[in-house]
Amino acid sequence: MKIKRIRLQDLVPVIAFLVIFAFFTIASYNPKNGTFRMLTLFNISVVLEQTMQTIIVACGAMFVVSQGSTDLSVGVNLALAGVVGTWAAHVTCIDFLLIPVALVIGLALGIFNGIVLSKFKVPSFMLTLAMLIGIRGLVNYIQIFLHTQVIPEGLTFLRTTASKTTIFFIVVIIMAYVFEYTNLGRYSRAIGDNETTAKFVGIPVDKMKIAAFALSGLMSGIGAIMNIATIGSTSQTMGVFLEIRVIMAVFLGGVLVTGGSSARFYKILLGSFAIQIIINGLAIMGMAQSHFSQTVQGVLLLAMLLVSQLAIRRSNRVRELPDEPPSES
Repeated sequence: MKIKRIRLQDLVPVIAFLVIFAFFTIASYNPKNGTFRMLTLFNISVVLEQTMQTIIVACGAMFVVSQGSTDLSVGVNLALAGVVGTWAAHVTCIDFLLIPVALVIGLALGIFNGIVLSKFKVPSFMLTLAMLIGIRGLVNYIQIFLHTQVIPEGLTFLRTTASKTTIFFIVVIIMAYVFEYTNLGRYSRAIGDNETTAKFVGIPVDKMKIAAFALSGLMSGIGAIMNIATIGSTSQTMGVFLEIRVIMAVFLGGVLVTGGSSARFYKILLGSFAIQIIINGLAIMGMAQSHFSQTVQGVLLLAMLLVSQLAIRRSNRVRELPDEPPSES
């Protein structure tokens, strides 16, 4: 039986998460009552609820990143899906229409990105950046006329913790299985490792790219439903900077920019929770201002990328060493 070796680059995000968690847990100690504020039941529930949306959207973006591409349009995709879906529900007086409309819009935008990327060979960064700018303007234009739209009465049950938690676990379990144990996940990692080789061995690269962006868009649609359920209404700020949070979650979790075999599903969970623990921990310490949080996140991301690259170089050097010393003649 072949024993799978644990690579140093896979241990780095786990160690980083434990260090971040331990630091902010200790820093949250309250000497008045001898408790750690980070570990209170209320605070843990807050961290979990605020992290769920990021993880759901990151579940789809992970397929894109594993192929060595980037999706900067997840935030505006979420916003457009939420705004139009809520509008359709109010106009037709069919409350549940919000859900399919949001999912279809998210999926359609994802498929569009995938087709443009695969057929016209447009760099994913420039393509999704253009979508980010253009769709954000469209969302703002729509909101000027529609103003704030509250969640339809028939969907208020989605605001309960039980409903959001159920949706979260169902999505995460399904996406984890698809990414780790199906051809879509395996092929996506193979494309990230070497796209030319992937084509040579018969992997349908273009179809996989379209499928990856389609999943990213679909998860943005689910994220839109979760966002409206959490906030209770639409707004012009829906999805603002979400793409940054998702990218941070993926890369802080230890996934390389090139994707490939460095992409593992558990890493987006580590990265997402690490970001929220940083934000929450700074707030507990009385440093809730955004510039503190952004500075810390930026420094940690840079450190994670540097350590990951050093780990890869070390692993490559070890791999290049001969297994046995040369025999003496």
